[in-house]
Amino acid sequence: MSAMAVMIIILTIFLLASALRVPVAFGLLLACAPFLLLHPQLSTELMVQRMYAGLDSFILLAVPFFIFAASIMTASGITEKLIDFARATMGWIRGGLGIVNVGASIGFSGMSGSSTADVAGTGSVLIPQMIKRGYPAGFTVGITAASAVISSVIPPSIQLIVWGSLTNTSIGALFLGGIVPGLMMGVGMMIAAYIVARRKNYPRDSSFKAREAGRTFLRAVPSLGIIVIVLGGFRLGYVTATEAALLAVVYSLFLALVVYRTVSLRDLGRVLVSAAKLTSVALFALAAATMLAYVLTLYRIPRLFQGLVDAVPGWALLGVIVLILFAIGLFMDALPAMAIMIPVLGPAVVLAGIDPVHYGIVAVMTLALGLITPPVGLCLLVASSIGKISVLSAVRPMMPFFFVMVLVVVLCVVFPELVLFLPNLIGM
Repeated sequence: MSAMAVMIIILTIFLLASALRVPVAFGLLLACAPFLLLHPQLSTELMVQRMYAGLDSFILLAVPFFIFAASIMTASGITEKLIDFARATMGWIRGGLGIVNVGASIGFSGMSGSSTADVAGTGSVLIPQMIKRGYPAGFTVGITAASAVISSVIPPSIQLIVWGSLTNTSIGALFLGGIVPGLMMGVGMMIAAYIVARRKNYPRDSSFKAREAGRTFLRAVPSLGIIVIVLGGFRLGYVTATEAALLAVVYSLFLALVVYRTVSLRDLGRVLVSAAKLTSVALFALAAATMLAYVLTLYRIPRLFQGLVDAVPGWALLGVIVLILFAIGLFMDALPAMAIMIPVLGPAVVLAGIDPVHYGIVAVMTLALGLITPPVGLCLLVASSIGKISVLSAVRPMMPFFFVMVLVVVLCVVFPELVLFLPNLIGM
């Protein structure tokens, strides 16, 4: 069977499964199913082995630990303490709660590593508050979903951990490389939120009070220790990504059970179940994508794409890759998309001499755009369900923040120093 015929079969089955709202992981496995009968080397036993091999990595243990840490922080009210501090310092500005929303996402992203956890954690608190205070539901949902994407870029991003695991790129360097682009996204969204608020006369939340800002800052300080643990541990070489994730869990438990005392031992069962559900969704999709990537390799599909990519001049290659990944991100979550496309695009990137950290950050940012773009748009879907509006109602108000993220991606493609400045400065 020709490579083109295989591609047509796979795409047809996957798109049909997506149209029928079959979960992505099962859609990927369904796309593999015909070839278990057509190819003599494939079998159900081999499928299970390849799926297990896709997850058999010490680094990937960081994923469930960071998700568990994020679940603890959400359940313990740590998210609310960050939001209180942001409101006390920025709520007095016109449309201040929109800016607070972005600021809270920046703070939460430095602790959770998960955009889904971010939109669920900050959204469950801020979306009802913003709507109650007169902000349109579409704007509220749009900015909450868009700002949550920052968690995919700022360390300890789970997507960066998986990317480093799949490409053997230094996770510490990827973490440092994501800081400047992530902050650029955040600042850009804050500016966009202020401009929209001025044009539409959105309300101020409160006047600035130094005492309130100081009080909320002191309450939020202990939670910021997670950022010190993750980045400080990496920079000093004391911990790996997995060890940092485990420390984040221990520290989160300490805050929840001892410092803030907002979670009891009885509550931990519910938190564990929530974290397990999120972990299973992410990693099972990654395992399924690993199997599909194996099928593609078996039928030499990467060579089909390789010829197309090799025809692109080196200076334009990263731009073309951005367009390809953006198109894939519209229909597929980032983790399975990584497992499938890294073997396809990797050789061309190496031949073009593109820095692996630069490539990794740009690719992850591009795939993260799919979190807020229909038809998948997981963050947009979660935020819309919290705001009790349809997804389409939030798309137009979200567009200014989407364009900010696109602009940051373009700037990082054109100016690699934005990504590589910190890794080169610190020597990683």
